[in-house]
Amino acid sequence: MNTEDRMIEANESENRRALIRQMFKRMKQYNVSALEIKGRQIRVSKDHWVTDFASCNYLGYDLDPSIKVNVDEEIARWGVHPSWCRLVASPQIYADLEDRLAKLVGTESTLILPTVTLISIGIIPALIGKTGVMFLDKSGHETMYEGCKIARDSGATLKSFKQGDFETLEKLLIEHKDNPRKMILVDGVYSMTGDYADIKSLQALAKKYDAILYIDDAHGFGVVGENPDENCPFGYKGNGIVKYAGCDYENILYVGGCSKAYSSLAAFIACSKKMKTFLQAFATPYDLSGPCPTASLATLWKGLDVNEERGDAYRKKLWDLTHRGINGLRQLGFEVVNTSGFPIVSVKIGDTEKLIETANFMFDAGMMATICPYPMVIKGEEVHRLTFTAANSSEDVTKLLDTFAQMKKML
Repeated sequence: MNTEDRMIEANESENRRALIRQMFKRMKQYNVSALEIKGRQIRVSKDHWVTDFASCNYLGYDLDPSIKVNVDEEIARWGVHPSWCRLVASPQIYADLEDRLAKLVGTESTLILPTVTLISIGIIPALIGKTGVMFLDKSGHETMYEGCKIARDSGATLKSFKQGDFETLEKLLIEHKDNPRKMILVDGVYSMTGDYADIKSLQALAKKYDAILYIDDAHGFGVVGENPDENCPFGYKGNGIVKYAGCDYENILYVGGCSKAYSSLAAFIACSKKMKTFLQAFATPYDLSGPCPTASLATLWKGLDVNEERGDAYRKKLWDLTHRGINGLRQLGFEVVNTSGFPIVSVKIGDTEKLIETANFMFDAGMMATICPYPMVIKGEEVHRLTFTAANSSEDVTKLLDTFAQMKKML
């Protein structure tokens, strides 16, 4: 056995994620190659097509031809990829986008980095330092936890609380009330359930105990927005969960992801100008990671144009498709984990063996979903995670419901 094999074997013997690797051989929906794409139809082998309910391109911008038109022009202007780290120099399109995003979400400034992951692993340790304390929602995204672990390894304190358990959170805040560096970390929209964080209650606690509320809204940005009503239940403009909740940004750091609704490799933190200046010096990904590709910046810019022109119409269609899917699945007798109507729809199976069996059935029937077995989720909470997009059609939803009706007979 060579060194690599020994290292792999050692990790597999002590890490429960080895179970996921074992499932690769049993599940047809892992590591699929998309050979051809026609709308939300994907050809995965010579003659097998599947309908895509695994994409997170919620507004369908990945397939919108109008967003492609200015990419060549921007590449001709700025090159294929910026050749500097951001600390050294940035194409002007960065500054223009940061100003535009700040205006959309309603903050003084924003700072763009390639991914939400880089933001979390750079900004959380920078703000918490060696002696701060972090209060992490247990349902929060793994990338926030990774950022917290880096800070903890430097000496900071990490505490956790269950989603929505504000009594425990307040007790922890009281326990550490004298610490000048306190941060509450939550998802804006939870990535497995589509639930919305209670921003108003969280902000009230942050203000009361002089803490920063850090919101990872990777899924919510572009979908939810200000002044929700019956005509547009997601709200308008897609300017994020803080605006959806009707809150200001006092004591809040808001992180928006652009790789989902905007189909572009970019993410940003919305903050004050003073905070932006601090982060440019203290957040290591600003000077140690590569920048966003020019094409991604160009498509983000065009996506913001499309959002202004017809984004609310896309959000209305997305709500209608998702609402029909959720209601149809519940009428079939499935337990659907979703209270908000957001287009993340987890259908509970509750047993990994049954999950594998039904996943393979779905794939053979021409349906692509995200499969979440143990240990990706808690044992007994195994789900098929469906994501709806504005590029899906009514016929896609009909096919989805027909497939689950057949699956119900299996179960």
